Amino acid sequence: MLEVLDFHRKMYDARWNGEKDLYENMKDLEDDFVVLATREGLDFKKINSMLEQLYIPPYKHELLPEHLKHSHSAKREMMGRPSLGVTKKVSITLPHDIWEKIGKEIDERELKSMSAFFREIVLDRYKEKA
Repeated sequence: MLEVLDFHRKMYDARWNGEKDLYENMKDLEDDFVVLATREGLDFKKINSMLEQLYIPPYKHELLPEHLKHSHSAKREMMGRPSLGVTKKVSITLPHDIWEKIGKEIDERELKSMSAFFREIVLDRYKEKA
């Protein structure tokens, strides 16, 4: 059964790694998978269920069976910086001299960005009231 699960994970990665010419390759993989799974004693209902799982996108990680959650494609979706919260785009109009003062303060505080500056101000204000 371990061989079937490994092969299934290989197929999932092939499906979601963005390769353009996979149709023939995927068809061959599916055929090989059916042969292997049948040889291992899986019934056609289970085989069809596993083939359908190949179409669950990596960002729906919670819907994947455990062995696919550890695939390269699923891991890649979870990589990166953790979210700080909800992103909302805001545009603020201020006088030129205020923007200059903000720019100097960002440099003095050694902040990385304008958004880091505003995030710090807002969090300081609303954390105290929470």
